[in-house]
Amino acid sequence: MKHIFLLAVLASASLTDAVAQKFGHLDAQEILLTLPERAEAQASIESAAGEYESEVTRMQGELETKFADYQAKAQTWPDAIRQQKERELQQLDQGLQEFGATIQNDLAQMEQQLLAPMIERVRKAIEEVGAQHGFTYIFDTSTGVTLYNGGEDVSSLVKTKLGM
Repeated sequence: MKHIFLLAVLASASLTDAVAQKFGHLDAQEILLTLPERAEAQASIESAAGEYESEVTRMQGELETKFADYQAKAQTWPDAIRQQKERELQQLDQGLQEFGATIQNDLAQMEQQLLAPMIERVRKAIEEVGAQHGFTYIFDTSTGVTLYNGGEDVSSLVKTKLGM
């Protein structure tokens, strides 16, 4: 009998805890995109991408010019010159491809470095809103996984905390 009473008390305590929990949700991605400093970060990334694009255009032009020269004169060149020109073209093409991969990595790293402080700032604001308003959980709906369909939308609270 004591065991049944103890189980009933524990079940009652668990039910009380579940009822007392407060849930919230927000779209963290939307908040990140509307941060004032996000536009400045995006402008920096686009500026760097523009510089890279200019260099890629220059390199492509050089490759196209040398390829056109090769096509025009290949039949008249001795084998040694033709083979050397082919190696040059292959090296230019490979260099262009490697540069493209380097650009992608550089831009991704730049974006990560610029966004990291913003992500941390939003995370901290979410934690502060959760603590101040007594939320047990705040779910991020931008992840595509809705763990809880209900609760309170806390986006405006977080934006206020961020000064937006």
